[in-house]
Amino acid sequence: MGNTRRSDNQAHGGMRTVLWSAAGVAACLVLLARITEGAVTKSEKYQMAVSSISEGGGGKITSPKFGTRGGVGEVFAGAKASSTKLTTQAGFIASAFPGRRQSPVDQLVMTVLYAKTDPLGSQIPPEIWQRDADPIFIWQPPALDTHLAGYSHAMDEPPDDVVDTAGTSWDVAQDPQRELADGQRTFFVKALNTSGRAGPPISFGLWVDTTPPVIGAYAPASGVLLNTLAPTVTAAISDALSGIAAGDVRLSVNGANVPVTWDEVTGQLTVSGRTMLSEGSNRLQVDATDRAGNAQTPVVWSVRADVTPPSGSVLINGGAQTTTSVYVTLGLSASDAISGVSHVLISNDAATGYVQEPYAAVRELWRVNAVRGEQTVYVKFVDVAGNVSEPVEDQIVLELSAPETLIVSGPAGITPTTTAQFTFSCPGGGCVFSYAFDHDPWSDWSADSTVASAELGPGNHYFKVKAAKETNGIAGIQADEEDPTPAERTWIVGVEPPMILVPQGPPIKLWRIE
Repeated sequence: MGNTRRSDNQAHGGMRTVLWSAAGVAACLVLLARITEGAVTKSEKYQMAVSSISEGGGGKITSPKFGTRGGVGEVFAGAKASSTKLTTQAGFIASAFPGRRQSPVDQLVMTVLYAKTDPLGSQIPPEIWQRDADPIFIWQPPALDTHLAGYSHAMDEPPDDVVDTAGTSWDVAQDPQRELADGQRTFFVKALNTSGRAGPPISFGLWVDTTPPVIGAYAPASGVLLNTLAPTVTAAISDALSGIAAGDVRLSVNGANVPVTWDEVTGQLTVSGRTMLSEGSNRLQVDATDRAGNAQTPVVWSVRADVTPPSGSVLINGGAQTTTSVYVTLGLSASDAISGVSHVLISNDAATGYVQEPYAAVRELWRVNAVRGEQTVYVKFVDVAGNVSEPVEDQIVLELSAPETLIVSGPAGITPTTTAQFTFSCPGGGCVFSYAFDHDPWSDWSADSTVASAELGPGNHYFKVKAAKETNGIAGIQADEEDPTPAERTWIVGVEPPMILVPQGPPIKLWRIE
């Protein structure tokens, strides 16, 4: 090994380094070419063993003194020297020989690829929805290949065999596209060597969601007036990518959070049967945040609640004690603090018969029951929210000045006669009369006190007549001058059947004029 130079005295940090010159290596190669298979060469400090050199079987060089070992690969494509303190691999040895063998594809395998928010930022977990659309992808070179040319990378598809970069990262923020579109994205990268060979691609799944949820239709509508403090509140909320978890959708009323029911399948927020409003104006707010952390701008609206009915009173004829007319004037007074009074319900019967009318301070010509004596009028007030008050009432005594009407004669019961004649009168005389048969309209006023009907058909019939007398000095008969309770008579035109029938022989069908 006389042609091999070494330095026994060089050291750095306590580590000895063995240096082999190019001339020494060449001399060894000449020597090795002459050694037969399995030959061993020794010196005081080194030992070289070679086997099947011509077949590329490999060999080794050792140094007992320095604890150094060198390995020679097939046709000396490379050499490796190692010790307990130092390991080196020399790839330039093969340059002494014409030609060079290509690196195997398995030496281009990459195993480390990850993403960060920026070069000094935090690491991004794979396949987890997150909001960073301009990350940096970082990878490590293959561990074995010594002739690396660079890397090819692509988004959402395997990369081609063209080198994109010699570096070990791709910063989306520095790329012309600046950021990635939302969605489940996949980044691919692979290594290529100087021989044009490419290793298998490695990938990283990056799920990007930068779009906040969408809050759509909600109820009750903004500005609506409610007559309950526990309304049903709903809101339609959607998120196309990462979705919304149950705890990330919220409703607050007047600044206080209200527990909600969230159905992610239908995208429906619901609150029902919970007292949450106060009387007057109420502020509602819906917030939503998706799983990636994107928060929608809160939707805020207001509603009014009114659950207290109006209060009011009624006064008949300005508080008069008596009246001679069935038509009276009602004075109405009512108030409602929240929504205001909308309409009234008026009746002469506390239980039934209420008539709905718009609210007004004065209701003229309300007709009381046409019965002499005390009359009562009942009134309920209704506010805009629909709350109905308890009835209030007032009384007045009806002293009728209009005459009463008496039917003196006329048919009654069952009669075969198809005509009818009625005679009528009023106490004290001096009256005029109006009458009607069946569904005919009232006749004109006349002083005649007798009337006959035309031909009447079989069946039920009805006659009514009312008297009137001028009392107020106004020309013509006024409503309060006529009898409020007309006299009436009913009868049947037909044949009255016998009270007892004794059947004889076969059944007999009875015919009767109806």
